[in-house]
Amino acid sequence: MNDKRKDLSYSRAVLLGIALLLPTASLIPLGGLWLWQQGYVVYWAIATCFVVAGLYYVQARIVAGPAPAGLAQSLDEGAQSADEQAWTPRQAEAWNDVKALAASVDAQRMASRDAALNLGLETIETVARRLHPERSDPLLQFTVPEALAVVERASNGMREFITTTFPFGDRITVAQLMWLYRWRGALNLAEKGYDLWRIVRLLNPLSAASQELRERFTREIYDMGREHLGRRLARAYVKEVGRAAIDLYGGALRVTPTKLQGHVTAASREDMAAAAGREAEPIRILLAGQTGAGKSTLLNALANAVEAEVDAMPATTRPTAYKLTHEGMPAALLIDSPGLTDAGSLGALIESAARADMVLWVSSATRAARETDRQALAAIRNHFAAAPNRRRPPMLLVLTHIDGLRPFREWEPPYDLTAGTRAKSQSILGAMQAAGSELGFASGEIVPVRVDIAVAPYNIDALWGKIIELAPEAQRARLLRTLSDIVDASSWATVWSQAANAGRVIKDTFLSRNGHPESEGTSSPKAEQAQQGNSSVGGKQD
Repeated sequence: MNDKRKDLSYSRAVLLGIALLLPTASLIPLGGLWLWQQGYVVYWAIATCFVVAGLYYVQARIVAGPAPAGLAQSLDEGAQSADEQAWTPRQAEAWNDVKALAASVDAQRMASRDAALNLGLETIETVARRLHPERSDPLLQFTVPEALAVVERASNGMREFITTTFPFGDRITVAQLMWLYRWRGALNLAEKGYDLWRIVRLLNPLSAASQELRERFTREIYDMGREHLGRRLARAYVKEVGRAAIDLYGGALRVTPTKLQGHVTAASREDMAAAAGREAEPIRILLAGQTGAGKSTLLNALANAVEAEVDAMPATTRPTAYKLTHEGMPAALLIDSPGLTDAGSLGALIESAARADMVLWVSSATRAARETDRQALAAIRNHFAAAPNRRRPPMLLVLTHIDGLRPFREWEPPYDLTAGTRAKSQSILGAMQAAGSELGFASGEIVPVRVDIAVAPYNIDALWGKIIELAPEAQRARLLRTLSDIVDASSWATVWSQAANAGRVIKDTFLSRNGHPESEGTSSPKAEQAQQGNSSVGGKQD
């Protein structure tokens, strides 16, 4: 294995060496001055680019193999979509606005310091208007610590772009940039001298015309490269500022990532009180539905993945939490809610859904009366639609009692629901379409199962597959729920801590103005003895 790796490294080094030495070797016999005088420099440069690009392609594809997926994704400016972020729907809309602005930005927007500042301000205003449309001054809706955090994040992003994109970008010093800035006027002087030389060389019109055409072609190539690089820089600048602004105005910078990842909400702390140890915030999966829909039997069907009961309160009075484990699933709690009897008991259900990251709605395939289910699901969806800082958890419709569909006495699984050639399969498909249309679920969000104790559970593996498939989306909902819980829980604690610290500062300031020995910088022996006596008394009182 090591020999093969050495051979690959040696082959790559040889090919890269050829790619680097070939342009120099071709330049030596021709002579740089002769190339310029004869007008062949541009053609030599184009041919060199093709040779180097061809050799690089050979070493990348044949010797090095295909590029890693992560590298290919990092080179794609649009690879990071809003769905891959823990963003709310409104934040996703703001990101679409940022991408639209980046796509239309011109390279001249980065031509000067003021132009770059104006472009960044326009990007921030675009995000602020989208995330705070109800405010007349959306640009100022952030705190000072959040402003410092967003400067740090945007600077890190631009640092990576400059060091990985520009040649010697990691070695350019501030002194060199300042030197170039101070000597920027010399460029105008050089251009004026060059214009004078163009007039003088008109003494030989034929040579002047050929050189003018050659220089015009060279300048066009240079301008094209500069325009392309400037446009890429402007787009990267807009996207980095836009991402940082979304986090700023969306509240994601109010807490550190370490605190967000390790935080456990109050609801989960209560549900996990009997657990052996503290874990990071789990995914909360709510199991809900009407009474008699089959929630308890579905829970029994999942018994091989349900560990010890965490909250032993009766299910008839409040939700019951179970620690859920399954291969391919992150840490999760299954919250078994009380059976829904009518629309009048929606308050507790909405409260449970607000603390959930995924919802499994259980409904009987043989029950035609689904008005209560429809009202409950509509209430849950309306609740999250009215909460712009939350992401609606993914929802699955678990259709139970499919064995009770026509033909009633037939039960010979498995049933192919894609073809639907058998009568039972057609009945199951019809029940799925009817329930999905009435309750607002797509066909891919419905899983028909049989979970009664008379026979072995049916189609539970398909249900697990759907749950695991929706786990990443549930994790994004969990992050936003955890962030909201941190902000709500720490607001009063933070205010109290700030007040206490302010009191200490005022106390120290007041004592220093009244000539307290500690503020003088020198203290007498008597003062030291008195201070030690006070410390010892305080220690006894403690």
